[in-house]
Amino acid sequence: MHRNEQEDRDGQSVLGHADRLRPASAVTSSGFALFVALLFGAGVTTQFSIGTFLLNLTVMVAWVSVALGGLRLLACMTPPRHSPALLPRDRLPRYTVILPLFHEAHMVAGLIRSLSALDYPPDRLDIILVCESDDPDTVSAAEALAKPPFRVLVVPPTVPGGPPQTKPRALNYALERSSGTLVTIYDAEDCPHSQQLRQAASAFAAHPDWAALQAPLDYFNTRDCWLAAQFGLEYAGLFHVMLPLFDRLGLPFPLGGTSNHMRRDALEQAGGWDPHNVTEDADLAFRLSAQGGTVGWIDLPTGEEAVSRLHPWFKQRSRWLKGYIQTWMVHMNAPVTGGWRRALMLQLTLGLSLLSVAFFAPVMLGLGLLGLAKLIGVTDAAIPAIYLIALGFSLFCGMAVGALGAVRSGRRRLLWSVPFMPIYWLILFPPLIQALIELQIRPFHWHKTEHGVTGAPPSTAGD
Repeated sequence: MHRNEQEDRDGQSVLGHADRLRPASAVTSSGFALFVALLFGAGVTTQFSIGTFLLNLTVMVAWVSVALGGLRLLACMTPPRHSPALLPRDRLPRYTVILPLFHEAHMVAGLIRSLSALDYPPDRLDIILVCESDDPDTVSAAEALAKPPFRVLVVPPTVPGGPPQTKPRALNYALERSSGTLVTIYDAEDCPHSQQLRQAASAFAAHPDWAALQAPLDYFNTRDCWLAAQFGLEYAGLFHVMLPLFDRLGLPFPLGGTSNHMRRDALEQAGGWDPHNVTEDADLAFRLSAQGGTVGWIDLPTGEEAVSRLHPWFKQRSRWLKGYIQTWMVHMNAPVTGGWRRALMLQLTLGLSLLSVAFFAPVMLGLGLLGLAKLIGVTDAAIPAIYLIALGFSLFCGMAVGALGAVRSGRRRLLWSVPFMPIYWLILFPPLIQALIELQIRPFHWHKTEHGVTGAPPSTAGD
């Protein structure tokens, strides 16, 4: 694909974005006040007493809890779709695999080793190690080890007025210089199942309406600590219980940051990735849906490394929540574009998730304070039992999703941590506050997650 010298020198993406959907850069500041008002306004009344505030907040959480609980219960009752038969090797299309790397020289050897185990004809693979120009160590490591079908692509520096130096900017740069009809993304620590690409290509052949699909992400270091185990339960429930439900119902859902597979023509029509959005994967799913594409699911997983230390987890989660807010605001600009399914899933996956994080910790704290106040005789106020039942129902359904996800993913050892899931949900609140602050003062700042902290993935991750 020809690009002139000026474009190559400046490193500017020629991929645009659909006119009907403004990028995150256009809506973040203007939408901040609106989002905060929607987030907290439902719990505030004209009577500014603590008791009235807590009661109304509990009513809101009760409705959110029932909605989320019902959705989770339905997911637990819905079996995953059966995977299609694998295409013969001579019918497999050309596949581009993009591997964005930044300050990850120590990960290159293991990544190449993992991707070399893929069961896919090498002459139909285009595997691109994408490095930044200001990261010479990673560039050197990649160039020293890359052999066909691997190649190294160095992204030029950012220019004034251009996109920020983010992962989606690098992905767009690589996409323009790639050759596959199907495209996927892996992170530096990923170890995909050896037949994941073949299954993805077979699924696209069996479902011509699919614009993208998601493979499960399974953490290989969940034994490290409680935080890693909780992260493992969260992902097991999402990728092995919730996404199969959405896939069965033909509903769009946010893609994960890795192991998502796209048709190249649909990806280009959507304008590629928004370089200003810090969860470009979630945003892309709804862009594809806006133009009529369906998002599907396959069952062959990728081994990933869970963040196992609190401070890096906090930074990563605040970025994700900030990106969810950005994505919700971008797509609420045209919520019915693409049909009612997309409009519904914007609220079920992004809207309700954000509301759940925003209200869970304050309500649980409020209930604790109210109980203490009643115990010492300060108040005789009471929360209606129906709201407490709704909250309990939601907690049970959330833990059931995590437990079933652990079983479906073959990680029964995580079941010991299921009773502690509500504690994990409580600590999501501080990253949300950080996300709201950053949304205003540095909306496009990218908290880079450090990979390789717990060592290499097990060799069986691709079996």
